[in-house]
Amino acid sequence: MATVQELCKTSENYTESGNNNTTFGKWFGLNNQPWCAMSASKMFFDAGRITEVAPKSKPKGFASCAEWLTYLTKQNQLVPIGQAKADDIVFFQFDTDAEPDHVGIVKGHNTTLKYMYVWEGNTSSGKAGSQSNGDGYYLKKRNYATIMAVARPKGK
Repeated sequence: MATVQELCKTSENYTESGNNNTTFGKWFGLNNQPWCAMSASKMFFDAGRITEVAPKSKPKGFASCAEWLTYLTKQNQLVPIGQAKADDIVFFQFDTDAEPDHVGIVKGHNTTLKYMYVWEGNTSSGKAGSQSNGDGYYLKKRNYATIMAVARPKGK
């Protein structure tokens, strides 16, 4: 079985066919919807690790960033940003509404320069375009200032 990191790498540069039409949405059963959480959930599902980040009542994980962050918070799975490790789940805040706007999976980070490399679905490939409702799955370099929370899979 492939690791979460291998699955993320395999999905890199995947693009939707428009209007959030994706293999992730089809798999989850909510096609044509924002799909960042669904793509991150699918990586854990396909790696056989979904129970580390979701309850049994959600066998495919989450489609909502807010619902997922609430669950992980209640499970005491949050860790300080500077302690993030590969496979941790990172939630982003790009505006001022105090709700998570986006989610991805940590690849690595630089604690001195305060940035993180994150695998993300439903984002834009560069700095232009929507960062929380783009058209593809990319490895992004994110400044710590955009990070709302980091959660660690159980047992890691």
